[in-house]
Amino acid sequence: MMSTKWFVSSCRKSSGFTLLEVLIVLVVMGILTVIAIPSFSGFARSSHVSSAVNDLVSSFNYARNEAITRCTLVTVCKSHDAQTCDTSSVGWQQGWIVYHLDDTGVMQILRVYGSSDGPVVMEGNFHVRNRLRYEAGGFMPGVSNGTITARSGDRQVNIIISNTGRVRTQKM
Repeated sequence: MMSTKWFVSSCRKSSGFTLLEVLIVLVVMGILTVIAIPSFSGFARSSHVSSAVNDLVSSFNYARNEAITRCTLVTVCKSHDAQTCDTSSVGWQQGWIVYHLDDTGVMQILRVYGSSDGPVVMEGNFHVRNRLRYEAGGFMPGVSNGTITARSGDRQVNIIISNTGRVRTQKM
């Protein structure tokens, strides 16, 4: 006669994981993490540059539209304090404002943009180093084409502004 005790104990299912199974899963996860981190940091840099470029381009388009709508000179300039224009050596990544001067010559700020997210550097050439102005017709008075370069790591995008006021981007 067989013992039922032996039969019952050998048919029990174990629940949980063994230490070896847990260690194997942790090693595999570690390897995947090491492979994925460089790709993710490149994605993050690309995202920061795209976001900063989109904000700056939209502010230029907004300023041009406001100049045409208000029939007045509208300016976009670098600003670190969201109140005044800044002509220091710091680039556009510090933030910028869009404004016009009212009939009494007082600055009326239309929009304020804060500093860009992440380690993005945005520098303009001579014509758009510190500011960009749109006259009532939407053109940039006395300026030929200007370029602002936004970069983070190996990711670079040029914002090209024609003297007609049109803005386009070029990925490098």
